[in-house]
Amino acid sequence: MLQRTATGTWMPAWVPESTLTLSILLLICSMVQSATNGYDGSMLNGVNMLPAYTDYFTLNSVTKGLNTASVSIGGFFGPLVSGVIADRIGRRPAVFWGSIVTLVGVLLQTAAQNIAMFVVARVVLGLGSAVSGIAGGVYLSETFSSRWRAWGAGLLNDFYYRRGHLRNGPVAVNLGLARALLDPGDLLAPLYLHFALHCSPESPRWLVNQGYLEEARTVVAQTNSNGNLSDPVTLAVYKEIVDTITWEKTERRSMKTMEILKNPVTRKRLLVGMSAGPFSCIAGNVIASYYLAQSSTRPELLGRMTNLKL
Repeated sequence: MLQRTATGTWMPAWVPESTLTLSILLLICSMVQSATNGYDGSMLNGVNMLPAYTDYFTLNSVTKGLNTASVSIGGFFGPLVSGVIADRIGRRPAVFWGSIVTLVGVLLQTAAQNIAMFVVARVVLGLGSAVSGIAGGVYLSETFSSRWRAWGAGLLNDFYYRRGHLRNGPVAVNLGLARALLDPGDLLAPLYLHFALHCSPESPRWLVNQGYLEEARTVVAQTNSNGNLSDPVTLAVYKEIVDTITWEKTERRSMKTMEILKNPVTRKRLLVGMSAGPFSCIAGNVIASYYLAQSSTRPELLGRMTNLKL
C-alpha cells in the first residue's frame, strides 16, 4: 500500500507503508549509483581490447588513455557542486538531475563520431554519475532506518565491485558492444532511479533544515516505525534531527567552504576523507579495471575477433 507523502520539492512521492519494504527500496535506489561506476570500468576493460572499437577511432596509447580517463574529469568536478545542489534543491531532485545528465552522457557516447565527441560524452557521463552518486550516498545515510543504517551504508560502496563482477561474466556482451557503445548497464541504472525515487520520501534532515517539520516527522515514522508517529524510536530520531539542526544554525555551524578550511578539525577530517580515493587507486585496481584485458589478450584471439560479424 502506497501513501502520498509531501516532499517539500516539485517531485511527488508515493511511499510504502511498510518500513522494511521502504528500506529495501531505499537501499536498492542508492546502491544502483555505486554499481554503475563499477559497471563502466568493466565495460571499458572489455571494449579496449576489441579492434572494432580501436580501429573505428584510430586509437593509439595516448588517445585510448584519454578516452578511458575522461570520465574521471567529470568525476572530479561533480563532487565540487553536488553538495551545494543537494542542499539547495533536495536530495531526491539532485539524484534525479544527476541521472538525467548521466543519460545525456550515455546517449552522446553512443552517437560519438570521433574522439572529441567521445571524450565530451565521457566527461558528461562522469559529471552526472558523480552528482547523483554523492547525493545518493547522503540521501541513504540521512533517510535509511536508524536500526540498519550502518549496515546499509556499508553495502552502498560494496556494490561498486558487485556490478563489476556481473559485467565481467558474459564475454558476448563485450563483443556486442564493439560497434554500439550504448551500454545497457549505464542506461538502465538512471532509468531505474527515476522510477524508484517516486516511491521514496525526501531526507528528513533536509526537510527540517528547510522548515518542513511535520513532513520530516512523517518521513521519520515511515522509515522507522511503519508510519507510527507516536512510536518511541520515531520521537527520539526526530528530536535528535531537530536538536542537531537547531544547534548548527544557532552556533552557525553551516560548514561552508571557508569554514571548513579555517577550522583545523574540519581540515583534518577533509584530508582523511580525501585519502580514500588516492589510496584505493594506487593499489592498481584502476589499471586492472580498464587495461588488463588488453595486456593479457593473445594475438591469435584478437585475430579471431577481427573476423567476427557483429
